[in-house]
Amino acid sequence: MRVANIETVRLIGEEYGWTEAQIEQALASAIRLCYAEKDMLVEVDVNLEDQTIATRRRNGFGDRGVWIDIRDPLMPSVNMFMQIMEIHQWGDGAPGRVLEGEVAGYRDGGIFYRVGTKHVFIPENLLSVMDFHEKPPLGTKQVLTLCASRDAVAGMRVGTRRGKEFVAAVMECYYPECISGIWMGASNSWAVIRMTSEHMSMWLENGGVNVRHLQTILGVRRITLLPEGEGETEEEMRTNEIRHFVNNAWQSCRIASITDDRIVIHTPIDNQDPRKVRTFTSMLKKIAPEREQVIM
Repeated sequence: MRVANIETVRLIGEEYGWTEAQIEQALASAIRLCYAEKDMLVEVDVNLEDQTIATRRRNGFGDRGVWIDIRDPLMPSVNMFMQIMEIHQWGDGAPGRVLEGEVAGYRDGGIFYRVGTKHVFIPENLLSVMDFHEKPPLGTKQVLTLCASRDAVAGMRVGTRRGKEFVAAVMECYYPECISGIWMGASNSWAVIRMTSEHMSMWLENGGVNVRHLQTILGVRRITLLPEGEGETEEEMRTNEIRHFVNNAWQSCRIASITDDRIVIHTPIDNQDPRKVRTFTSMLKKIAPEREQVIM
């Protein structure tokens, strides 16, 4: 049987960042579940490349039974297929695995998430900044990553929606092999993401809709994109990168001078908010730790 809505199946799988082999496995499981609900055992082979599904059922008992091909196999609804995808996404449960969970409850400032048939708890100190200040409603679906530890009270796995590792893991799912550097600042509410100029242009298309979407996905207040430095020498590339950061992070600032070990920056006289200056200089120190900062 040829799969009529193969593009829909591919699209759903790609949204999870899955390979074709993983999508085939999930669709086969969903088809088997359709027959299991009718008390029938079937074997299923899905081939996305050929856009075909082969299904066989067992007829007879013991060694006298035979497998009979099913010409028009039952197909799962999109809702059932999505449920199977959610169950399969747990995989081996390795730390760092990216999952999509549904908010199922709250405890001590933390949030319980339902992931298929399992649950994950994110304690308050591992919530995203946005979730920390305003808890998402029950039923909200959010991206999270698994940690190695377990919650001492409920015994379930602990997850996180905070920090550089979380941002890096999620970004790799959305934009594979695109990111070359990530720095977190302002108590994990500000992410600076480095990539090639070509990728950066795509991210900023349509008024930066992709960046705003990822801010929501990651639960951060701000994302600053940083193009990889250009130049003939490594020093020129680093200097170019720092100039881009200063311009993109705080356009009102002006670099008075920059050398291989020092950078002098003039901040706007009418915008000398100590907290903003402290946040900016702290991030600059992470990006260019080899340079002494002089802020004027």
